[in-house]
Amino acid sequence: MSTNVEFATQFINTTNASVFLTGKAGTGKTTFLKEIYNSTFKQTVIGAPTGIAAINAGGSTLHSLFQLPFGGFVPVEENFSTYSINSKIHTPSSLLSSLKMNEVRRSVLRNMELLIIDEVSMLRADLLDAIDTILRHVRREKIKPFGGVQVLFIGDLLQLPPVVQDSEWSILSKHYRTPFFFDAHVLRSNPPVFIELEKVYRQGDDVFINVLNNLRNNSVTRQDIDLLNRYYRPDFKPDSEDNFIQLTTHNFQADDLNKKEMEKLNTPSHFFEAETEGIFSENSYPIDHKLELKTGAQVMFIKNDITGAQRYFNGKIGKIEHIKGNTITIGFNDGSKSVSVDRYQWENKRYSVNEISGEIEEEIIGTFSQFPIKPAWAITIHKSQGLTFDKAVIDTSKAFAPGQVYVALSRLRSLDGLVLTSPINYNSLSIDHHIRVFNTTKPDHDQLTQHLEVASKAFLHSFTVACFDLSLLTYQFDKHRNSYDTSKKKSVKMKYVTWITELLDRFKEQKEIADRFIVQLDRIFSRKQNLSYLHERIQSANEHFETELQGIRKTITLHTEHLAQNEKGVKTYIQQLNELEGQITFKLERMQKAVQVVNSGNTGK
Repeated sequence: MSTNVEFATQFINTTNASVFLTGKAGTGKTTFLKEIYNSTFKQTVIGAPTGIAAINAGGSTLHSLFQLPFGGFVPVEENFSTYSINSKIHTPSSLLSSLKMNEVRRSVLRNMELLIIDEVSMLRADLLDAIDTILRHVRREKIKPFGGVQVLFIGDLLQLPPVVQDSEWSILSKHYRTPFFFDAHVLRSNPPVFIELEKVYRQGDDVFINVLNNLRNNSVTRQDIDLLNRYYRPDFKPDSEDNFIQLTTHNFQADDLNKKEMEKLNTPSHFFEAETEGIFSENSYPIDHKLELKTGAQVMFIKNDITGAQRYFNGKIGKIEHIKGNTITIGFNDGSKSVSVDRYQWENKRYSVNEISGEIEEEIIGTFSQFPIKPAWAITIHKSQGLTFDKAVIDTSKAFAPGQVYVALSRLRSLDGLVLTSPINYNSLSIDHHIRVFNTTKPDHDQLTQHLEVASKAFLHSFTVACFDLSLLTYQFDKHRNSYDTSKKKSVKMKYVTWITELLDRFKEQKEIADRFIVQLDRIFSRKQNLSYLHERIQSANEHFETELQGIRKTITLHTEHLAQNEKGVKTYIQQLNELEGQITFKLERMQKAVQVVNSGNTGK
């Protein structure tokens, strides 16, 4: 029986269906993101709604990736002249007419096969429709959702909700039931496969896990409330050695408490400036640019130990034992050894397409280096997302967002580390009605199995056809041939017009063979013949094209070498030939991948 992690992996690697991967805190969503990105054969791009979320996920902001303007979006044409000037609303036509996207970004979107969107709880429905509009336009696929790109949505809908100004919502509400991503128009007729990770790695206490599940599912009982309120201690004052952190509902509360506790220390302040290089927006800073630290200060790590020694983890709390120069030593009261913390380097990335291979590549355009620690007597519930605490003091009296109490409680490993400064009541435990309704659409194991079987066959058909389709390569050959300008008869390039014409004729013979093979593939899938026969035919086709296209590529290589040795002023010409050669290489690699996928189902890189 497949686990939900296996289902998610199979849907990503063997179908083109979009997937919503969710799960309560501590179920491994971030781990899955990293593993799928590093293992899938699909050309993958990571995006997130905010700068910090994008940096943490190792990708780009959605606004940067798709060159989205700020403001709202409605998926229909409408005149907004009567609306408030403060509410900038785009329609499909205004969005596309104002689209300022260079060829590098367009090339990334055209070559992208899988888009991973992290922290999807913050993704607005209208933003997702804007992304859909741009992808259909840039990829010239008007009918297909997201222009044919598979989308993996990752996140917990009980975390940070989408931010929409009242002035915007007064307009958007006429087109959207809620601002949540699942109410985007593009998903109404094409909903993602709903998969929930269920194994909890953060908590090991079954009683606590059961309470959190009831809170999450809006099925909390009186017994649950009574159990939690046993930890109500209104006059609790943590001992300085206990390493408690207080979770607050508002920034000013956390900032004020951290400032007061820092001022109580009679040790000198040390200030550490972050080191930035290249492009790194202030809005994306993962931690304060200037850190004030003192010996004796309670601090929290905001990254896992990159050495792999697991000396600390994201959310582990300790106290500064010693500061000398750039050496900061932190001790713990759990018996683990003190550590000397090093600066951590966060990377700001953008994507480009390798002109030779056609592969999407990451480019680091900026870095931010700072010690991955921060004062930790208090932190807001929202900023605690993704962190794990052993001990926490939680004040829920001012909880203002649905699910906020759940988020706070789920940071803890067990009830043993919980202290409540205000009693929990039913009113603070509400879950947004629309999220509850959406959660009822989650399919069971049998439904996932059936969906996977159908979607896998459809994907295998479309994928193998695409691998052997030489239409785009033919267009690129034709474009190159047409660049031999007959009006410039004395140009070096025109000396070789016969050479390129003969090579093009040779290639088009292979295009005709590929077209006939695609017809054969369609026939095999329509007759539902077994995979062994399909593999036999694809293996045979791959061997044929490996020989023929390699021969054409070799001809280009020899011609390039000839030009480099015997002609002058041909740098641009040679670059064009190198690009054409790279595109042949990319197509050969895709054909080989088709063999691997059909043969064994092994869809790793």
